[in-house]
Amino acid sequence: MIDVVGVPADGPEALPPAIRALVRDARVLLGSPRLLGLLGPQDPADRRPWPAPLATGLPRLLADVAGEGVVALASGDPMVSGIGTTLVRHLGAEAVRIHPAVSSVALARAAMRWSAEEARVVGLVSAPPAALVPHLAPGARLLVLSADETTPLALARLLVQHGCGRAELTVLGDLGAPSQSRHEVTAEALVASRGRCRGSTCSRSGCRTTSACPVPPPACPTTPSRTTAS
Repeated sequence: MIDVVGVPADGPEALPPAIRALVRDARVLLGSPRLLGLLGPQDPADRRPWPAPLATGLPRLLADVAGEGVVALASGDPMVSGIGTTLVRHLGAEAVRIHPAVSSVALARAAMRWSAEEARVVGLVSAPPAALVPHLAPGARLLVLSADETTPLALARLLVQHGCGRAELTVLGDLGAPSQSRHEVTAEALVASRGRCRGSTCSRSGCRTTSACPVPPPACPTTPSRTTAS
């Protein structure tokens, strides 16, 4: 059994006491270098980062750590384009226990004041930016999960290519943390500035992006369309 723990924006110390104890008492901890780096000296010394590429290296890693006391760390909700989904697919639902935190999607919705009913989630974590194109429509509000720090600029270029250069993008950083930031820029302006908006780098590690596509043809001919990527 592997326990998958969603770590909130404030880090492991913000976990509920029982879940924090689960992490502290683990035999092996799996996670990204960033999440493993947030742990303290009281946590297990056997900390293993996810292999790269994940798809080919994961089976061997799981075989190496097989047994009880394995905890995998994830950001937010592990089942929202996260490692929880991957582990369930590899090991089966009965071998994985999920302990979610608030997802980046929920935090982005809250920041944009968008309801779940009016916003569609589009994952670009393992898909190319072009996967967004079928969802570009008048009035659409899209929550787009970013692959990495290059996604905001790639998304802006895609919108420009499809006639949505005047689309308004909102880049949200460090969602849920005291350092949460917000930058608003049009797609064409972000492309022109090569990924910078209002003096700050939009395409940086860990950013969360929200964009809106108002009016320009052909994808957004009349009614504003909203897109969020995280």
